[in-house]
Amino acid sequence: MTSSLYRVVWYVSTVTAIVGVIGLGLDIDPLGGMLVFAGGGILSALALVAAVRRTRAVTKSSLGSALAVVLTTVTVLAVSVTAAATLSPRVPTDVRVVLYVTVAQLFLLALELRPVSASRDVRWYLVVVGHALVLLGTAQVLEVTVTEPGVAVLVYTVGFSILVIHEFWMRQLGDIALPPRPGTEARYWEGVLLAIVTVAIAGAIAWSFTAREGLLIPADTLGRSAAVVVGVSSVVALATLAAPGPPPAAVNSLTTPTVTIVQHAVVIVLALNALVLAVLLIAPGLFPWVLGGYLGLLSVGVTIEYLEIGYAHRRKQEPPPPMPDDTSVTVMVAAAFEGAVLPETLRHNLETLDDLPFVVVPATKSTDDTVDVARQFEADYPDRVRVVEGTTGSKAGDLNQAWEHVETPYVLILDADEFVDAEFVARGLAWLREHSDVGVVQGRKAAANPDESRLSRFVSLERQHSTWIDHPFVDDAFDAGHFAGSAAIFRREVPPSVDGWTEGVLTEDIELTIRLYLQTDWGVVYDPQMVVWESTPETLWDLVRQRIRWSRGWAQVTRLHGVAIWRSWRDLGWRRTLGLAWVLFIPISSPFVTIFPILFLLWIVGFAPPLPLVLAIALALFLLPARSIVYGYAAFKDPVVSRTATPIHVAEAVVYANLWILFGWIAQLHSLYLQAAGAPAVWSVTTKAVAKTDSASESNADHGDDHEREREPT
Repeated sequence: MTSSLYRVVWYVSTVTAIVGVIGLGLDIDPLGGMLVFAGGGILSALALVAAVRRTRAVTKSSLGSALAVVLTTVTVLAVSVTAAATLSPRVPTDVRVVLYVTVAQLFLLALELRPVSASRDVRWYLVVVGHALVLLGTAQVLEVTVTEPGVAVLVYTVGFSILVIHEFWMRQLGDIALPPRPGTEARYWEGVLLAIVTVAIAGAIAWSFTAREGLLIPADTLGRSAAVVVGVSSVVALATLAAPGPPPAAVNSLTTPTVTIVQHAVVIVLALNALVLAVLLIAPGLFPWVLGGYLGLLSVGVTIEYLEIGYAHRRKQEPPPPMPDDTSVTVMVAAAFEGAVLPETLRHNLETLDDLPFVVVPATKSTDDTVDVARQFEADYPDRVRVVEGTTGSKAGDLNQAWEHVETPYVLILDADEFVDAEFVARGLAWLREHSDVGVVQGRKAAANPDESRLSRFVSLERQHSTWIDHPFVDDAFDAGHFAGSAAIFRREVPPSVDGWTEGVLTEDIELTIRLYLQTDWGVVYDPQMVVWESTPETLWDLVRQRIRWSRGWAQVTRLHGVAIWRSWRDLGWRRTLGLAWVLFIPISSPFVTIFPILFLLWIVGFAPPLPLVLAIALALFLLPARSIVYGYAAFKDPVVSRTATPIHVAEAVVYANLWILFGWIAQLHSLYLQAAGAPAVWSVTTKAVAKTDSASESNADHGDDHEREREPT
C-alpha cells in the first residue's frame, strides 16, 4: 500500500469510527456499532500489521514474531465474535462492554513491544498496572465486586490510557530514539495522544458523576455527551497507533517544550484524581481518611517550614577560624561545556587560594573550548594546575577518573561556574580536623548575580531558602546533611570507601550520600557559613532542564535506595532515617499533593460533610501563607544575599514564592512521566550566565560586614 493510499484509508477509517461513536450516543443502533467496528477494525488491522513488522525488526527473534502473530490471530477471532454479539439485540449491555474491553486488551497485548533497551520494570510495570485496572473495571461491570456507578468507566479509561501511552513509548525506545523532541514526528503524535487522553479522563470523571441508569450510554444529556467524548477519544487514540506519518499542521502547537511538559503533568494529575475518585466511589467512608491524610501531609510540610524559620532566626554566625599553615587541599574543578565561564572563575579561585594545587577536569564531550581553556591555564600555571581530561561521558565517571590523581588528604570539589574564598577552606578544614567521623563538609551555594534579572531573582530566592534555611535545618535537626554536587570538602578516602561515584544516575551527589550513610560510618555535615558563589541559569529553559534533571535524578535515587533506608533504620537511627526519607520524598511528592482537585470537587458537591468552619479557617491561615512567609524570610533576612524589604520587593517575593510551588510540581510530574516511560537518562547541560568576580566580591564583602554586625553585643 502506498503512503498516500494508506493516509486516505487511515483518515476514512478514523472518521467512520468517530461517526459511529456519535451515532451510538444518539441511539442510532445497530448502525452506530457497525460503523465503529468497520472503522475501528481497519485501524486495528493497520496497527497490528505495523506492530508485527516492528516486532520483527526490533526483537530479531522468531519467538517475538511468532508471539505477535499468535496474539494477532487471537485478536482477530475475538473481534469477529464480538462483532457478531454486538449486532445481536439479545446480548445484554454488560456482556457487550466486557467483550469490547477483552478485545481491546488482546489487541494491546498483540501490539505490545518490549525493547531490550528498556529496563524490566519499564517493560512490565505499567503494563501490569494498566491491565489490572481494566480487569477491575470488568469485575465492576459483571458485579463480581461491590458495584458503584461510574467506577468501571474511570478505571477502564485510566487503565487503557496507561496501556496506550506505554505502547507509544515502547515504540520510541524500540527505535532507539531519545524522548520525542519538539518538531519531530514522534512528538507530534505524542502531543495528539496526550491531548486525547486528557480529554478522555476528564470525560470519564464527568461521566462517573452521571452514571446512574446505564454504563454504556447514560440516560442524561451530560452523561451521554461525556460518553461520546470518551468514545471519540478512544478512536483517536487507536488511530495514533496506526499513524500515517506526520499529523495535520493544526496540531503543531502541541509540540512546543512548554506544551510537552504541561501535558505530561496534566495527564498524571488527571489520572491520579480519577483513580482517587474511583476508590472513594467504591468506599465513600474513606473520604475523611483520605482528606485527613492529605491535610496531614501538607501540615507536616508546613510545620517543618515554620520550624526552619525559627531555627534560622536563632542560628548564630561564628567567626571564621584561621587558615592552617598546612592546608593539604587539592581543588578539583569539573567542567563541561563551560568554556565561557571557566576563565573568570578559575582565575579568581587561583588568586584567592594562592597556595593550593588545582586539578581541572574538562569533559572531552564538550563541543566548545572548555578543554582548550583548561589546557591554557595548565600552561600558564604549570606548578599549580593539572588537567585530567574527562573521557567517560559523565561527571561521575570523570570524578572517579580524576580522583586517582589526588595526592592530598583533602579535596575541595567545585563546579566551573563557582567562586570561592579562603574562609570557605578554613571553615571546612576546621570541621574535618575536629570531627574524625565527618567525611564531607558541604558548603552553601549563593547566587553571584542575584539582582541581574527577573530570572536571577527568581532562582536566587529559591536557592536562598534551600541553602540558608532548609539544608542547615535538615542537617542539624535530622542529622541528614547531603553532598550537593560541588562546593564541598572531602577526605580523600571517602569516595573510594564506596567505590566512588555511580555512573548512569542523573544526581550522582545524593546517590553517593545515601551510599555513604548505608555502607559506612562517614558523616556529611552542612555549614551555611561556608559560601560559594555560583552563576544562575542563563535562560528559563536552562532552569527548566536543570530542575527536570534534578527531579529525575532524585526519583532514581529514591527507587534505588528508598527501601534500603527504611530497612537500615536501626543502624541509621530513627532521626536520620526520617530525615533521609523526607529529603527523598519531597522531590517526588507532587503526585501526593496534586489530588486536591478531586477532593475539593467532592467536597463542593456534598460527597462528604464539610469541615467545621473554625477548622477550615484555621487550616487556611496556617497552610496558605507558609510559602510566602518562609521565602520572604529567606529573601530579607539572609546575611549573604539580603534585599531591602520595599513594598515592590515584598510583592515580588510573594509572587515568586508561590510560582515556585507550581513550577516545582510541573517539573516533578514531567520528570516522573519520563521515568515511568523509561526515557533515557540524558544529562542536559545548563548554560550559566557569566558572573563577574567583582559582583561576588562585593557580596562577599557585605557578608563579612554582616558577620561583624552579628557579633556586636546587643
